[in-house]
Amino acid sequence: MVQTIVSDILSKRRELSEEQILAMIEEKKKEGRGLLSDEGAARLVAEELLIQTRGSDLGRMQVKDLVSGLNDVTISGRVLLTWPPQQFQRRDGTKGRVMRIVLVDKSDRVRCAIWDKHVDVLSRAGDLQGRVLRIGHAYTRQGLAGDTEVHAGDRSSIQLDPEDMPNSDLPEFGDLFTPLAKLAPGAYQVNAVGITQADPRYYNFTKEDRTGSVLRTMVADESGAIALVAWNERAEELRELKNGDILQILNARVRLDNNARAELHVESRSQVQILKTPPEYLRMPTTKSYKVAELDAQKSSVGLVVRVLAKGPPQEVKRATGEAVKVSRLIVSDETGIVSLSLWDDKSELVNQIQEGEVIEVKGASVRERLGEIMLSIGRSGELQKTSRQVGAKELTKISALQNSKGLIIVEGTVSDQPLARQVVTERGETVSLASFTLRDDTGACRVTFWREQVANVLGLRSGARVKLVGLRVRTGLGGEFELSSVPLSRITALDEATKERPAWEDIRHVIALEPGLSTWIKGVILDIEEPKLVAICENCGSRLKVSENDFTCENCRQQRHGSVALAARMRIDDGTGVAGVVTSDIHAEGLLPVNLVEIRGQMLKNHDSQIPLDKEQYSVLVGKEIEVYGTAQPLAERGKFDLIAKKVVLAGES
Repeated sequence: MVQTIVSDILSKRRELSEEQILAMIEEKKKEGRGLLSDEGAARLVAEELLIQTRGSDLGRMQVKDLVSGLNDVTISGRVLLTWPPQQFQRRDGTKGRVMRIVLVDKSDRVRCAIWDKHVDVLSRAGDLQGRVLRIGHAYTRQGLAGDTEVHAGDRSSIQLDPEDMPNSDLPEFGDLFTPLAKLAPGAYQVNAVGITQADPRYYNFTKEDRTGSVLRTMVADESGAIALVAWNERAEELRELKNGDILQILNARVRLDNNARAELHVESRSQVQILKTPPEYLRMPTTKSYKVAELDAQKSSVGLVVRVLAKGPPQEVKRATGEAVKVSRLIVSDETGIVSLSLWDDKSELVNQIQEGEVIEVKGASVRERLGEIMLSIGRSGELQKTSRQVGAKELTKISALQNSKGLIIVEGTVSDQPLARQVVTERGETVSLASFTLRDDTGACRVTFWREQVANVLGLRSGARVKLVGLRVRTGLGGEFELSSVPLSRITALDEATKERPAWEDIRHVIALEPGLSTWIKGVILDIEEPKLVAICENCGSRLKVSENDFTCENCRQQRHGSVALAARMRIDDGTGVAGVVTSDIHAEGLLPVNLVEIRGQMLKNHDSQIPLDKEQYSVLVGKEIEVYGTAQPLAERGKFDLIAKKVVLAGES
């Protein structure tokens, strides 16, 4: 094409040589500082020499070669964007019309202004999007944004879908759309199409001295899903958008949210359209099934089958926008890993239909990563249901392998020291409680910390107790060693071997022979009882219950419970070799005292108190009786004296 322009110049300016013209073209390219192609520079030289280049031969001129200042350009492209015609009044009082469109070819895109009589032609042509438009004898000008624009004026010609235009010269309309998973942060002028995954959330906002509106939803295609954010007038256009609608987005841009996840932003220059039928270029979204270990932040709309290890009740939280929403959280696992799962909006109430230990099937979950931990979320577009499918159990993590662990883990071991409770002030200035202890297995030892409300579940642990910890996070301590830290739904379960219903005579240890941390049976006569009371405990985990709305609630299990009645007291017993204390907290009262459990529970609920003190008349029936106790010896301040933390108490001679 450059040689054609040079030939045009030589035919009209015979005083110039080809070498001179080529030198002028090179000089023009230098002036353009690398922004001009050979053809663009040649056309500017021709314009300055007042040589009319052959516009009829330029139908295949690429958009990337356009420069501002050309007066006879013929360009062809596929229509990507159109805006409604606008009417205006010129300085001489006459009325004019202008219609703006964007054309694309395989090299780039260009904004075009169609003036006056040509507006009527295009207006009568119907939907222009995706059609081929040829503009002849146009001129180019610099736009307000500094880019080159093509203008079709009175002496220009326009032609829709020219038959002599080879299809290979232009991209297909579907080629202009980017798969959602490939949208890169910072990209602009992007086009996408997908299926809406949730009914949108719409709200108004005020920022500084202006107000606006925003609409948020999720869209997905075969490659993945992305959050869509529409602003102001675009948000208004999508007010009727519903879950499952086909949405086409043009001229949008990609930004990162506060969690470094990509969002597709639809703004004033963008165009959106709800399509009635799926276009050929839409690859329909599908939910792919994964194992927990296969999840990463690049995957979206995932499916998996998992077992519920722990769950919490629905809670109301506020988004950054001030909008109040409900969320409930679970810890779930398969044989490959453990992960937290959040249920948002209408899905939050599903937690009340699920029991810990049940298997659920999850579809359409989104994945994000925070501080190296993978987390799942289900919103309005996701699905969750119980299933009879089988799920393998996640293997225990050995303490020596903590450095290779990702996400939440399950570990078993022996408590090496008494948990210590203290308070710390967080970076936000919040004072929180924590309790730490050392856990040891056959491969090593590590420090374990439980936080906030879970501290109460740890303080009862004694040195030598075997425990199973579920849903803990691995972190690096101040000295570089690996530690375990609880999350809100972490679970701790005692693993002491099941005690016999009654001890054989050789299983009973004398009080004088007790040792710190020893778990054993002792037998003796009750001398007295200190501050006895009946308490309501969880029949599942043994934790103290609270009275809430005329029912018992277990804060550890995060569920309402029927409740068992236990005797909480300290008894002194004598076996002839010495006196020891017996401390009970979760020993069922019906095996020791003549109590009416129905009446006791009713009285607790009526008093809104999960404990009832016993008067002397009620507990004196135990004094003087012989009991057999299984528990763990805890040394007292007085040398040689012990309390036995009871796990089982039976009346001697009774079955």
